[in-house]
Amino acid sequence: MKRNIIFTFLLAFISMASQAQTKVNIHGICEPDAKSISILKNMDGSGGQDSVAVTNGKWEYMKELPADVYTLSFISDVKAKQAKQEDVITVMADSIPTEIDLTTGTVKGSKASEAMNATWKELFASMKNDNGLAAVQQMRKAVLDNTDSMLPVVFFPMGMYKALTYPELQKIFRPGAPYENHPAMKEAKEYMSQIREAYQKERQELLSSQKARAIGNKFTDIAMNDTTGRERRLSEWCGKGRYVLIDFWASWCGPCRAEMPNVTACYEKYHAKGLDIVAISFDTSKDAWLRAINTMKMPWVHLSDLAGWNSLGAKTYDIKGIPANILLDGEGNIIDNDLRDYMLEEKLAEIFGE
Repeated sequence: MKRNIIFTFLLAFISMASQAQTKVNIHGICEPDAKSISILKNMDGSGGQDSVAVTNGKWEYMKELPADVYTLSFISDVKAKQAKQEDVITVMADSIPTEIDLTTGTVKGSKASEAMNATWKELFASMKNDNGLAAVQQMRKAVLDNTDSMLPVVFFPMGMYKALTYPELQKIFRPGAPYENHPAMKEAKEYMSQIREAYQKERQELLSSQKARAIGNKFTDIAMNDTTGRERRLSEWCGKGRYVLIDFWASWCGPCRAEMPNVTACYEKYHAKGLDIVAISFDTSKDAWLRAINTMKMPWVHLSDLAGWNSLGAKTYDIKGIPANILLDGEGNIIDNDLRDYMLEEKLAEIFGE
């Protein structure tokens, strides 16, 4: 297999029309018997190829690159002979000094470059393990955590933007984002426009309807078992003077698990200031439910009747999709719902004066 086959990925990338230059400063180590490092500019090869010599297992790549080169892929001549995609290390072509260890596959550089490397590793692993969900979760996290870089341009042409909610797409397409007008983002922008109307309609229905989770309504009390099997009621926490986030989720729900670090961060920041969380799970397996709580370290109240989508929580609050949540004030009134990612943090900061 020829060396350049290693670098062929089934992706479509469109170059930026710009004359700006990016100075890259990349150092690395590789196998002692390696003679050269092959470098691919953009994963589709649209930026051309390059190479650097190796001296005693060390190499460096310092160059000014056009702005339409936004990723760099590296492999040693030793690894290239084996033709394994996982041996290719891909980082962002940014100005932050980067260290690459081609013997271990590790990267030390910008947050975006480290996320890029971790994401490609997950993608390759998912091909072997047939675990596409893990790959989507990794791409989603990488994109949302690196909206200050060109990283979203790499993954959006793959269609992963369809795994994001409308509020998350709003975060991606914030004014002034470096990729705001990039041609590769056009399809995602069109998709966002299509769902904007539906999202706004749904939010308006929640504001004006008489549904159990409509803003302005009182919470509806229900009874479910906690993790010990003891029956508990929402009224034990709701309407008792503290703000309460009723969080609907399930251990099998990938987007729910992806959202948990954000929920955890908000809980840790605001619990002492007056926030409680009551999680209602749509699981059917108690073992899976308890294992997820333990694995993700979720230190708040957990309730479930282990009835899946037939859960009393789903029926009472008309939950059609998860993750979903309801935020109550100290009197038990619903003041907002379906707050995810930055929207949850912004709302809590507004309440608690952060």
